Amino acid sequence: MSVAKTIVQVVVAVLAAILPSLLTGQPLGLVGWINIVVLAAGAVQVYSASNLVPGWPIAKAIASAVAAVGVVLISALSDGGVTAGEWVQIITALLGSGAVFAVPNRGARQVV
Repeated sequence: MSVAKTIVQVVVAVLAAILPSLLTGQPLGLVGWINIVVLAAGAVQVYSASNLVPGWPIAKAIASAVAAVGVVLISALSDGGVTAGEWVQIITALLGSGAVFAVPNRGARQVV
């Protein structure tokens, strides 16, 4: 089994932890840390999703997109506004979801 898509999602979670502070100069607040937890949980989802199920060749991309949507919703609904750091996390999550989709599926073939 290939873990390339999972590695991409883990990198997204790490970037979501680092980039907001680097780009805005502000420390992460509670919402920012919750977003990181959601993206890390997305990595577990991406790892667990199987692209071998017939009809679901993009299951890992869908799992990543669910995490990205979670980040958007948490940021938008938490305190009535989206901070600059949260925007960085939202953009990182959305680009990361696209990257998970773009990484080709590799791994052992299912023997039937």
